[in-house]
Amino acid sequence: MTAPDQDGLYLPGSVAPPIHDIAEPPPHSKSTWADVPWRTIVASVGVVLATYIVLVLLMAAARILVWIAIAGFLAIVLAPVVGRLNNRLGGRRTLATGTVVFATLLVLAGVLALFILPVKTQLVNIITDLPGTVHDAANGKGPVGNIVHKLNVESYVKSNETELANAADRLSSSEFQAAQTAASALIAFVTIILLTFLFLSQSSAIGRAAINIIPYRRRAPAQRIASDAASAVSGYVIGNLLISLIAGVTAFVCLVALGVPSPVVLALFVAVADLVPLVGATIGAAVCVIAAYLHSPTAGLISIIFFIVYQQVENGVLYPWIMARKVNINPLGILVSVLLAVEVFGILGALLAVPVSGALQVVVTAVRQERKREQLVLPDNFSEPATATEGSAS
Repeated sequence: MTAPDQDGLYLPGSVAPPIHDIAEPPPHSKSTWADVPWRTIVASVGVVLATYIVLVLLMAAARILVWIAIAGFLAIVLAPVVGRLNNRLGGRRTLATGTVVFATLLVLAGVLALFILPVKTQLVNIITDLPGTVHDAANGKGPVGNIVHKLNVESYVKSNETELANAADRLSSSEFQAAQTAASALIAFVTIILLTFLFLSQSSAIGRAAINIIPYRRRAPAQRIASDAASAVSGYVIGNLLISLIAGVTAFVCLVALGVPSPVVLALFVAVADLVPLVGATIGAAVCVIAAYLHSPTAGLISIIFFIVYQQVENGVLYPWIMARKVNINPLGILVSVLLAVEVFGILGALLAVPVSGALQVVVTAVRQERKREQLVLPDNFSEPATATEGSAS
C-alpha cells in the first residue's frame, strides 16, 4: 500500500497509514449570525426599506393614482368614439379628442345640474318642514301616520328640532368647509378631464412605447389581447349607459303618468342607480315606489307592477340584446368583484368592477390560448402540404 507525500499523493512503495489512524473531520457546527456575510444583511435591509418607502409613496399618492385610473378608464371608453370622429375629420386627432371630451363635459354637467340642485332644494325643504309633517302624520294624516305612531317619531323630532334646523341651515348656506370641498372636487374633476384628454390625444405614442417593451415575437398577440380587452370595457360601459338611459326614460314616463312629484330627479336616480350591477336597479325602483306610495297608495301599487314588469324586460330582452355578450362573467364573480371594489374604492369601484373584471377575464383567456398555441407539438409523421409549384411540376 502506498503512502501520501507532502502534496497528499500516494507514491509507489510507500505505506499508507491504517484507516483508524486517519483523523475524522470535525463535526458540523451550527451557523450563527456571524457566519452571514455583511453584504447579505445590508442587501436584505435595503430591500425591506425600499419596499416600505414604495408602500408609503403609494399610500401618499393614492388619490393621484385613483385619478389616473379613472382617466385611463374614461380614455378606453371614449377611444372608439374618438377614432370614428378622427376618421371623419381626416386624421385630426387633437380636434376629435377635444370635441368628444367637451361633449362629455356638457353631458356630465347637465346631469349633475338636473340631479344635485333639485335634490338639495328638496332636502332642505323636507328637513325644514319635517316637524309639521310628522305632527300631521301623528294625527293620522297622510300614509305614514301609522308608522309615526309605531316608531314614536314625533317625540324624537320634537327633542331634535334645533339640530334639524341647523342641518337645514348648513345645507342652504355656503360655509368655508363646503367651499373647500367644492374646490377639491373641482380640482379632481379638471385633473381627470385633462388626463383623459392627454391619454386620448397621445394614445398612439403611448401604444408604441408600451409595445416596444414587449419582445418582438409576442407583440402581435399582445396587441390583439389589448384590443379585445379594451373592446370589452368600452362595449360594456356604452351598453350599460344605454340601458340606464332607457330605464330612466321609462321611469320618467311612469312617474309623470302617475302624477308623482319630482319625476325628473327620481328618473335620474333610477338611471344612475341602474349603472350599479346586481342591486342598482332594485334600489332605484324601491325609491320610486316609496315616492309613489307617499303620493298615493294607488300610485305605489301601480309603480310596483310597472318596475317588476320592466325588470323582467330589461333582464330578459334589453340586457342580452344590447350587451351582445361583451362581458360574460359568472354572477358569483360579479358579486365578489363588486363587493371587493366597493370596499376598496367606494361607489366608484361598484361602477368599474364589472368592466374591469371582464377585461381581466379576456386577458386571462387570451393568454391561456396563446400558451396552448405555443405548446402545440406536431406529430413525427407530419409533413407540410405540397406547394402549387411542386404540384404543377409533378
